[in-house]
Amino acid sequence: MNFIVIGASQGLGYELTKLLLEEGHTVAAGTVEAKPPQDLLKLQTEKLHIFQADVRSDDQLKAGAEACENFFGGKADALCNVAGVLLPGDRVNKIHEIDTAELRLSFEVNTIGVVTTGKFFYPVMKKGGRFLSVTSEGTGLTSCGTWVPAYSLSKTAATKVSGVFNASVDDVDFYSVHPGRMNTEMGRTTAQIEPLEAAQGISKIMTGDTKLDRKQWYIDYKGELMATS
Repeated sequence: MNFIVIGASQGLGYELTKLLLEEGHTVAAGTVEAKPPQDLLKLQTEKLHIFQADVRSDDQLKAGAEACENFFGGKADALCNVAGVLLPGDRVNKIHEIDTAELRLSFEVNTIGVVTTGKFFYPVMKKGGRFLSVTSEGTGLTSCGTWVPAYSLSKTAATKVSGVFNASVDDVDFYSVHPGRMNTEMGRTTAQIEPLEAAQGISKIMTGDTKLDRKQWYIDYKGELMATS
């Protein structure tokens, strides 16, 4: 099968790329860096295409989508967009103390990046394909806390993007996926699982082994419905 992973440089994106290759799939891996990290380069085979995909750049996303279709010689079966940021000041500032530059960047990557990735990569998806966006568990409208306000607000908005896409198109299924509290650079302080476990669950969603209903588009990495309150 043909898969795309956006945000493949490290953490979940890297583990998912590696796992999909080990399972024998063909993978196009998008990275924010112009020069991919060595760990990702070590995975290079004829089944892996690495391309630059900063989700803040329409030009990179458009060129990347076209390059993926050329690499596959056809359409993608599924895509997982892992790209996201949790910025340093957001870990210590409450909302009334927020760094507005960090707030804007959080929305640009975590929310607008989900929309633009969908816009440019939807045309290269197979009919009935699955388009996954990694979001968060902290998206409830009524379960409000004080920690990481920019991240929380941007991920709440990003989660709804999948529902709006599903209301707009009927030939590709969009899902917002909570990956679990992973032991990565972003989530180490609250970690409960390793990123490989999340990758294993997301791989099954991408291949279709995990059965889903597009009406229930906010799920966790096991394919189970997430609460919305």
